[in-house]
Amino acid sequence: MVDVNSLLTPISDDKPCGTYLKLDRSAYRGLRNAYNSAQSSFRQLIETPDASNNLELQELNHGHWEELRNETQKALETQTKDLEILGWYITSQLFSREPFSNFSLSIEVLSQLVESYWANLNPLLPEAKRKGSDEKAIEQEVAEFRLKPLLQLVGESPDSTAIFMPLQMLPLVGEITFSDYLIAERNGALAEVKQNALSQFSSEVHETLNQLSMAYQHFSTAEKLIVEQCQKISVSPVSFKFVKGNIEDFVNAIKFLVGEKFATWPLDSNYATAAPDEASAPELDSNNAGPSTQAQTQNDFSAPVQHPSTSSSTPVVNPTQNSSALLTQEISGRDQAFQELRKISDYFKQAEPHSPISFLLERAIRWGYLSLPELLEEMVGKDTQMLQHINQLTGMDNLEQTELGSVQVHTKPNTSFTTIKASSDSNNLNSATATASPDSASNNTTPANTQTNTETQPSQASGSVTAFEW
Repeated sequence: MVDVNSLLTPISDDKPCGTYLKLDRSAYRGLRNAYNSAQSSFRQLIETPDASNNLELQELNHGHWEELRNETQKALETQTKDLEILGWYITSQLFSREPFSNFSLSIEVLSQLVESYWANLNPLLPEAKRKGSDEKAIEQEVAEFRLKPLLQLVGESPDSTAIFMPLQMLPLVGEITFSDYLIAERNGALAEVKQNALSQFSSEVHETLNQLSMAYQHFSTAEKLIVEQCQKISVSPVSFKFVKGNIEDFVNAIKFLVGEKFATWPLDSNYATAAPDEASAPELDSNNAGPSTQAQTQNDFSAPVQHPSTSSSTPVVNPTQNSSALLTQEISGRDQAFQELRKISDYFKQAEPHSPISFLLERAIRWGYLSLPELLEEMVGKDTQMLQHINQLTGMDNLEQTELGSVQVHTKPNTSFTTIKASSDSNNLNSATATASPDSASNNTTPANTQTNTETQPSQASGSVTAFEW
């Protein structure tokens, strides 16, 4: 079990964060060797076919991670408060006997260290290596040097975080691991995995969600604190987007497999435990007879649903929901329209991570910001002959304007409505009147697209599938 208080205790009164161990080669080398050994044994494990039956490799791997966990904990308690070493310590918790609980507690240590010791937190750039010309430049150097090792933990892409692979070895429900889920997703066999998960559902799933929720919130807190410190000195902070995305993918996989076992899903859209009013929202039974009398509070995840649920693909409707919440604001421009598309994309990414809807919406957003030549080039690919043919047909191969003759053109002012001849037939009159109504005119008006320099990068699916058998 992670002892948060012990890890937060100052090393000494004069040096609460201790020393920068990388300057002490003998002390740092032992820690680095332990980290390398743990990484190597884990790599060997995941590259071995049928590794789940190889107990020797499993024990060897867990032994190396246990050694790393003990060594880093000792260093953090007695020698240094260092973000790089803490990152190794956090990762090692996913190989402990209580991975989710220890993982969450170790991230709490991260957020509290940043809050309490930021000014002295290691790694601290030695004064001899500081090149800043003034105090602010030096502060920026020190902050960037301190943050750089955090990239090992938080990553620069979904599959480069320190927890991406270890999470895949952990169980979602019962004995079904995240790796099992990803492989089934790739092979189109999720229905069978879902059926197995429903049969293996237990109260442990509630505890797993609770611990992952706390881990997610601790990451968010640490990120917020780091952003605040970086903004003071105009330094770009590291992003926790990808490491939090790993947790999101894990939680969403659980939701897909056994979400229907819950009267109300216990986490909100920010992966925090749901507020009491949300957690007690009624669930409609399969016969639509009325709301269920069961309700869950913020921290009560212990009671699974006792009656059969409706299909997991059918959303539960809250009959007391305010209908005005379903209305959207009027869209005033294309940028706002794309923002609304992004919200829809984010919803489907969380609610249906197995569905391609979010990825297709992201592609639509990106295409919306491409020029026509760029769009055609992406759609046609390297078929230059086809591209030239399209350019020729559309006139994009010659953008010069043809000179017009010096003929004076008389124009008439546009009228808003068409003159309608009187008719004795009342049906024709009613039809014509409806055609000329202002509502109809507004419906037939197409707003002009505005030119924008905004460039939107394609989003990357955080649920990357890693193909290894476990």
